[in-house]
Amino acid sequence: MKKKSEQMRKVCGNCRYHNAYDYPSTVFCFAKFARRENAVVSILFSCDEWEGKLQDCFCLEDHMKKDKKSTR
Repeated sequence: MKKKSEQMRKVCGNCRYHNAYDYPSTVFCFAKFARRENAVVSILFSCDEWEGKLQDCFCLEDHMKKDKKSTR
């Protein structure tokens, strides 16, 4: 669990508007969908609509684990 003092990265992988698409590297953004923009984005994408989630999500954590394994 993250410390309260630790600042959260503002990326799609921890935004309340995301949903898994091509897990764990690509997400579907409901904020972009509502604006009729391309809603399929990288988990590391960030925009002005970002809002933190109340519950922890494993998308970003799993993406980082996958990246770590692929660079070995």
